[in-house]
Amino acid sequence: MMNRAIFIFLISVTFFSSAAALASDELIVGTIERPPFMFQSGDHLSGFSVELWDQIASEIPVTYRWKPYQQFSNLINDTVDGKNNLAIANISITSEREKRADFSQPIFESGMAIAVKKGKGSSFLNLLWESGFLFFIVGAFATLLFIAHILWFFERNVVDARHDYFRDDYFGGIWDAFWWAFIIMTMGGFENEVPHKKISRALAMVWIIVSLFFISTLTAKITTALTVAELQTGIESYRDLSGKRVGVTVDSSHQKFLESHGIRTRGYESLEQLYTDLNNENIDAIVADLPILSYYASHEGAGWLIIAGEPFNLESFGILFPEESVLIEDINIALLKIKENGTYLKILNKYFVSNVSFN
Repeated sequence: MMNRAIFIFLISVTFFSSAAALASDELIVGTIERPPFMFQSGDHLSGFSVELWDQIASEIPVTYRWKPYQQFSNLINDTVDGKNNLAIANISITSEREKRADFSQPIFESGMAIAVKKGKGSSFLNLLWESGFLFFIVGAFATLLFIAHILWFFERNVVDARHDYFRDDYFGGIWDAFWWAFIIMTMGGFENEVPHKKISRALAMVWIIVSLFFISTLTAKITTALTVAELQTGIESYRDLSGKRVGVTVDSSHQKFLESHGIRTRGYESLEQLYTDLNNENIDAIVADLPILSYYASHEGAGWLIIAGEPFNLESFGILFPEESVLIEDINIALLKIKENGTYLKILNKYFVSNVSFN
């Protein structure tokens, strides 16, 4: 009987402690601006994390106030030290953080990604070679020489002064015929210079038609080479970052992952500094969470920043708590409830509609 009484007492204490914590002074909820997880405009906050927490809080229910941070490391450290009741953002659930704090069930599944400045991949000459452009040009000149020889063969020794355009000697005549074929191909032809013989005129008509195909194909290849020059990065995975100047946020899981694989990094306090240095070419690449880089690449970074390679090192994001927080159980139940009733999926679809291509 005594053991049973003690057990009931402990259960009661736990329950009332949790209830008291939820019903007492408002909770302090830490976060940081990381679109689309959180947007900040003055005192107004919005985004995936904000709407998700609003729904969780309404299920419990609790009162709370937001505490936005400028530096990710300060957000983590203050929450671990108990200065915040919890923190919600793109906070990766890692074994190192789990040793110092507690997490909710996952609120988002993601991975790391690499962002680079557009047009910083292979050299343009390499791209011309890989695209087959140079082979096409060589083939075109060989065809011009072939046409020049046929034309000169039929038009040499013409005695009609009105149509005697090609010299009779081999080298002079071939050059005249080559130049004639080149002008036909690029400009549509000479207005006054018409071959004398019928077979040469038929050849000229065929060559004009072939030239139209050639010019359109040449234009397409040049356009393709220029487009590829902008989009190709030369980076297929994080292993390609070795020896490059790689920017990450300080104390992030990205920094620890890369350094554990022997890749040196430069630590930044904010993503804004990272974006600025990448655009100014002070660093070669950024490693951060895929949804954040994807959002930036399709908004503020559109036109100059692209995602390189494929996502890697898949992670789960969770709500961070100080160790042994009494809030975890109630918040997990509320989180599961909004997942079950479809509210979570609506919020997710509102902020994470992929419109970024990966090369």
